[in-house]
Amino acid sequence: MIQEILNFTKELIEDNPEITQLKLTPQPGLYVFVDIDENGVWTNADLSKGKDYDYYDGKNQDIVLWNDCIRYQEATNYISMNKVKAFDSKQKIHSCSPFAIAYNFNFSATDKESMGLKKEKTMSEDEKKNMEMLLREKRMGIVNERLSDYKKCAFSIYKLNEKQEQNLFPNNSKETFQYKKQLEAFYNQFDTILSKVKCIPEYQKLTEKDYLKVFLRSVPIALQEQLHNKYIEDNLLNGEEVDEKGLLGFLTSYSSKKMFMQHKTSSAIKGYSYRFSKNDALTLYSFEKMWKRKCFPNPLPIVIDKREINNEIVRIFNLESEPISYRELLKQVFENTKTAFLSDYYLLNYRNTKDGMVLNDFDFVPLYRYKFDSSIEVKNITEAGYKKSEAFEKDLDERIDNVFDFERIIVRAIFNNALVKIKEDSYTTNYFGDIKPEYVLGGDFMWQLIMKYRKAFYDYIYKSKTNAITATMFDDMMYNSILSNIRQDEIKTRCEYNNTVKLKINIWFSLYNLFNNNKKDDIMASTVTDLLEKMKAVAKGESNIESPEEFAFGAGQLASYLIDRSAASNKTYALLEPYLQKSKSGQLQDAIAQTIAVYKHDISVYKGTFELLSAQVLTYDEGSDMKPLLKYFLAGCFSPCAVYTKKDDSNNND
Repeated sequence: MIQEILNFTKELIEDNPEITQLKLTPQPGLYVFVDIDENGVWTNADLSKGKDYDYYDGKNQDIVLWNDCIRYQEATNYISMNKVKAFDSKQKIHSCSPFAIAYNFNFSATDKESMGLKKEKTMSEDEKKNMEMLLREKRMGIVNERLSDYKKCAFSIYKLNEKQEQNLFPNNSKETFQYKKQLEAFYNQFDTILSKVKCIPEYQKLTEKDYLKVFLRSVPIALQEQLHNKYIEDNLLNGEEVDEKGLLGFLTSYSSKKMFMQHKTSSAIKGYSYRFSKNDALTLYSFEKMWKRKCFPNPLPIVIDKREINNEIVRIFNLESEPISYRELLKQVFENTKTAFLSDYYLLNYRNTKDGMVLNDFDFVPLYRYKFDSSIEVKNITEAGYKKSEAFEKDLDERIDNVFDFERIIVRAIFNNALVKIKEDSYTTNYFGDIKPEYVLGGDFMWQLIMKYRKAFYDYIYKSKTNAITATMFDDMMYNSILSNIRQDEIKTRCEYNNTVKLKINIWFSLYNLFNNNKKDDIMASTVTDLLEKMKAVAKGESNIESPEEFAFGAGQLASYLIDRSAASNKTYALLEPYLQKSKSGQLQDAIAQTIAVYKHDISVYKGTFELLSAQVLTYDEGSDMKPLLKYFLAGCFSPCAVYTKKDDSNNND
């Protein structure tokens, strides 16, 4: 994996050097630039906005010193927060350069409580402002206390007290840093500098997470960048170096305290199977920074030996100010490159967390299928629809041309808008992140179903693993998805009127053969439409039930009709569960017969549709196993009930 990322990044930077600066922004906060002359005199003490300081609120990018803020920030920034300890063991000062002091005003909840500054929801705006002012004062005091140690560590790390390269020192000095007087004055007068900074109006706007960054502008920025790059190069690798190679904190660092994570059986030196050169470390560091700035799509396809396609993918993704979706990206890539498919690439999926980057998935994709060989149609076999202006309108059949239509329509419906979520114009997916059961329609039951199958859908959609979902898996997820509705939903008017369940049944029967590789075992030999017509004929005395599928469908029709007879208020679909728990057809027949006995006073059976249909269902004798027939039973429950045929041919007028 690492080698593929290295090759991708190196080629990308070679072809587009400007990519390393893409989407760079300052951190929100106040940026102050200090000029001190060679005599140690602070020459711009009367700080002027747009010349000596600027403020970035995280939104408005129209600031005069925008480019300077970015450049100085990058020349003084830390590698990781853990490495800040080398400069300030207490991690109160966050810059990693002797030429800058940067910190925010964020305190832990414990620290705030110890200072009597606990934030309350009921606090007024004035109280919040007073608290932020106290936090700024407290942090300023702490920074002053840490300044001496920070200076000492920064000078040591940058080797400013040692003999440096010749261009860093005046010709008449052997060991004195050329800008030492300016630097010493910067630290000696820092308290005075802060007192001036406090008078800047924008200083009072700084909240807990905003930064105050003070830069010594007297030292040329090119020199600061040179020294900072050397610091980065020397400190990216972790642990003991062997042959100028070491470990890297890019998904590969193993703590010496966690012995179980070290490859003790490998032939590599000291148990580590792979070490990186400094050049590789810098390349991966560049990749990680660009990834964090969202310069790459997620997931990221890394195509082998086709750098022009990799360049095109990154170019398209960064054309707009707002990132485009992966589905839209692929659509444009196929259109722009005149490519019918994408082949031989690695698909990398990450997520950013508070603890850093987490690898979700990395896999090789030999051939990616964007469009299906032929359109797939989800037929409205259960006659789902809505009343509009007193007329019933059936939903149209859904046509699916590509895998992202499949994701948008099918996956969203199966998992109740929790795995694939569409709200207004927002379309999001969550194949790897945390999902809280309390926010999932269907609760723990649906949440467990999502956890069980979401990776399979990711592989099917994003990696074209057509065998990732089998017919058995599809049956299981569809049945349990419908069961989640049965356990949660209320019945309004007739039992059959549940369009959410109807849609799922439509999907179940329309798409089953998409996942069924055994063509001899085609359960779609008779469709729901055929079964419904057959039940109407049976209910009129014109035909007989002749197969287990017809029996299960007819039993579902009866169960639906019997539930309609219940006079209970706030009826729920949980009334179906006793029927679904029957493992044999005879047990189901007994349950239906018992329910008929309960509601016999409300059922007219004399030569009616109910009498004819129930007679066929209750006398069908095959001793069938109900598990493979449950889909037909549910289809019968939620299709228009044939019992109503005689008096209501429209089936949907209530």
